[in-house]
Amino acid sequence: MKPRDLITMGKRILIYCMGLFIMAMGVSFSGAADLGMSPVNSIPYVLSEIFTSLSMGTWIIIIFSVYILIQFILLGKDIQPARILQLVCTAVFGYFTDFTNMLAARFLPDPAELALAGGAVYGVRLLYLLISMLLIALGILFYLTPDLISLPGEGIMQVISGKMGLPLHKVKMSFDITVSLIALAISLLYFREFHGIREGTVIAAFGVGKILGLYSPLKAKVQSFLDGESPVIRAEDAEPV
Repeated sequence: MKPRDLITMGKRILIYCMGLFIMAMGVSFSGAADLGMSPVNSIPYVLSEIFTSLSMGTWIIIIFSVYILIQFILLGKDIQPARILQLVCTAVFGYFTDFTNMLAARFLPDPAELALAGGAVYGVRLLYLLISMLLIALGILFYLTPDLISLPGEGIMQVISGKMGLPLHKVKMSFDITVSLIALAISLLYFREFHGIREGTVIAAFGVGKILGLYSPLKAKVQSFLDGESPVIRAEDAEPV
């Protein structure tokens, strides 16, 4: 591999890992908000609240590994060995989540412990949720632009879409609903209340995509960094004078 190719690959891995870390920070803010996790992280979160001997990052690795296994089962003879590499990004994302959860527990004030009125406390929770969505959307942009390895949640959606000939956005909607219902059922069985699945789950399901669209001008700059070129900003992306 030529030195230029090594530099390009190094930059792609750097941006990719930055994306995973930023997403993990978003997950930690979502946990601090306590208004419900995003669908893809809802099952690991609820299980980590029940079986506290294992961290949320560990449960992410376990559940995401199940998603990888399902992909291999669905693919059958069309199996793609490279998909096993999803274990690598799963382990990295799980570690990042535990690390950012530790930082959040140490430095992020718990809204429930603030000396504020009930409405103000809920306002802080909503602020945390907004920060969470901003971070998750930014992380997705950084993580997807290098076009490396998909996280297993997206991987299983791609396989189902290809196998069943369904549009990816419809598969995503069905997948999000399914995992949210599973997390909700586990929560109700154990806690007898909504825990990990609340209004924030619905807000994040729609809000992250909207925010990601607002970041579209940044994608060209990230791509130009990866390509080693000057960013080209289209007229419609330029800031008004």
